[in-house]
Amino acid sequence: MGNGRAIAIGAVLAACVNLGACASYAPSELAKGPVLAASPERLTVDLSKLRPAPLRAHKFDPSDGLDPTEVAILATLNNPELRAKRAAADVAAAQAFAAGLLPDPQVTFSLDFPTNPAAGFTTAYNVAPSLDLMALITHSAALRAARAFASKADLELLWAEWSTAQQARQLAVTALADEEKAKVLGALARRLGERFRQSRAAFDRGDLAASVTGGDLAAKLDAEAVLATAQHDAAKARGDLNALLGLEPASRLNLVASGAVVDPKATALDAALASLADRRPDLLALKAGYGAQDANLRKAILMQFPVVNLGFSHAGDTSAVVTNGVAATITIPIFNRGRGEIKVQAATREQLRAEYQARLDQTVADAAAARREREASRLMIDRLEGRVPELLAMAAWAQEPYRRGDIDSAAFLALEQSALNHQVALLDQRLAFELAGISLETVLFLPSDPGVQP
Repeated sequence: MGNGRAIAIGAVLAACVNLGACASYAPSELAKGPVLAASPERLTVDLSKLRPAPLRAHKFDPSDGLDPTEVAILATLNNPELRAKRAAADVAAAQAFAAGLLPDPQVTFSLDFPTNPAAGFTTAYNVAPSLDLMALITHSAALRAARAFASKADLELLWAEWSTAQQARQLAVTALADEEKAKVLGALARRLGERFRQSRAAFDRGDLAASVTGGDLAAKLDAEAVLATAQHDAAKARGDLNALLGLEPASRLNLVASGAVVDPKATALDAALASLADRRPDLLALKAGYGAQDANLRKAILMQFPVVNLGFSHAGDTSAVVTNGVAATITIPIFNRGRGEIKVQAATREQLRAEYQARLDQTVADAAAARREREASRLMIDRLEGRVPELLAMAAWAQEPYRRGDIDSAAFLALEQSALNHQVALLDQRLAFELAGISLETVLFLPSDPGVQP
């Protein structure tokens, strides 16, 4: 009896010691309101935390303004949604840590006290340690699945960082292009406004026909409408960019153009596409997810084994008879045999295989579409760059003959409208060309700097 009591007391003490080493609870309150940065200077610029390789090759120097790639770097480090995704990746890492821990053994103990003690009777006890053998059998497969899932979450985070960075680049490029367009249109709108005022004054004096003044008014209103659209688009791009960076809406970034647009050769693009399955984070994440599911299928197959739990017992009854025993919980594989779970896991693995293939095929289609869009814009730019300077020069030359009355208002207005339309079209095509380039870099996971290998 003494040995039995000692074992029971030892088990209780061991449990108390382990409880003393347990983690403790601490409350964590939600924020009371938005935590947006009041100015760009308050954004995080810890480049050691910058993970997408294509961005790390770019020099970050905001002293001369922020070019689109520098804005992309800031977005990667400060985007609010990415903070939530990083927390989700931490959860997956914690789950992998948990899967690596071995199951704790269990100890069941009890005491029975005789209500009418008599000579030869004593307190009965029972101490029964047990261990979940199935958890040990499936431990390796469960750990492999959890680690693969953690890798998947980390790679998905990397792809989200890259996608967010490229979205920021596109918004910065759009804002700069629309602001440049607004400058051109603003100068034209002021010139057309001045001409309309002169035309209206001549009309009021009776020196000019109503059709001429009406044409000047229409040209002025058209230019102002296109100007308002460009200003609106630029403001929207800046607003969306501030939200992406976690900046307050009223904050204004000092955006500057990045200089020459990167134009990789076709052979480099083909090589990047060929190696994409080994480089692009979302494809690698799908591979990791497939590996995790393969481990889950392996675990389900191992669960077919009948032994689930094994235990031992050391007991003494009220008559002081001490016994040792062994117990096992066995599932008899007659009806279920784990076939349902195996079928589910196998079907899920096949689903992930199909999803990976679909993403890979779609990637090829996306790359081809971006290349087509880029080439189409390039052809339009080549055509417009040869015509716009000529039209602008003709419109400038025609102003003096128009003042002298050597050119009628309709002809001069048509010439100026043509120059305006072609100039705006050229600016739009340049923007489309650069946006298509960014889309292509996004799909192929390419750096934005020329000469840098992926």
